[in-house]
Amino acid sequence: MATITQAFHDFMLRLELTPAEQAEASRQHNELRDRIRGRLGGVQRDLIVGSYARRTAIRPLNDIDLFLVLDPQVHRDRHDKTPGHILDRLQSALRVCYERPGPAIRIQGRSVNIEFSGTGIGYDLIPAFALNSTSAADPDDMVYEIPDRERAAWIQTNPARHRRRCVEANERAGAMLNRLIKAAKHWNRSHREGNGDKPLRSFHLEAMCYEAFSTTPADERRGLHALFGHLASRVLTQCPDPAGLSPHLDAGIGPEHRQRVHHKLRAAELVTREAVRHEERGDDAAACRCWGAVLGEPFRS
Repeated sequence: MATITQAFHDFMLRLELTPAEQAEASRQHNELRDRIRGRLGGVQRDLIVGSYARRTAIRPLNDIDLFLVLDPQVHRDRHDKTPGHILDRLQSALRVCYERPGPAIRIQGRSVNIEFSGTGIGYDLIPAFALNSTSAADPDDMVYEIPDRERAAWIQTNPARHRRRCVEANERAGAMLNRLIKAAKHWNRSHREGNGDKPLRSFHLEAMCYEAFSTTPADERRGLHALFGHLASRVLTQCPDPAGLSPHLDAGIGPEHRQRVHHKLRAAELVTREAVRHEERGDDAAACRCWGAVLGEPFRS
């Protein structure tokens, strides 16, 4: 039986992207970018954003966010039709890019997802329009407009500002927070609701983590225990967009759902508290069992 320190270290490594996965993601991104530029038209530039850019993504890589910054002169009808129209157009362009059967392609709330068979790597392509000059000196000043199909509206966002908030929070936690976010995302992915959905949207979960620490936790186990406690309380209140632009990240979560997630997170906090206590008593085997109960099979040594 491995020590709790080794078992936890091995678990965290399993969440990290391997060099081969990073290389394949880069290759597919470049190929996808070249293909969609030729089919959609009016693509001024593209940006990798989201958790992959913030270094909080975990395996498998099924939702790398790719911003397609579009030319408003080419896509000048975007405000004449519903926001869903640009997503329909993007989906059609993607289907032409690949011969049948090709990768799975589906429209989501603000993006079109394409997932490649074999590797399991997927991308969320997000059509975006810059609302200020693309030559702005400070990336934090760059604001984009993206479609929101569920709201039937265009919303504003700033990926660079999101990344800056993540970097600042990670620095406050002594460069430990990004790893703890990955562990929390793994928990979120492995504790799905009855309908198969994750308890929380990934970015909602991540943004709540930014407020968790003002100093460096003693170690990753105690940090993750503290993070579960923070999230259990934080999920009960509204979570604004870290960039201060888009709707609240928890919009659409009803009181019953919020309470259900609260109880799940509180249960994780209680079990991880026992794990820390076992470790303090020198009972690594019992600590490992507690962590395994919360984190599941990938934690096993």
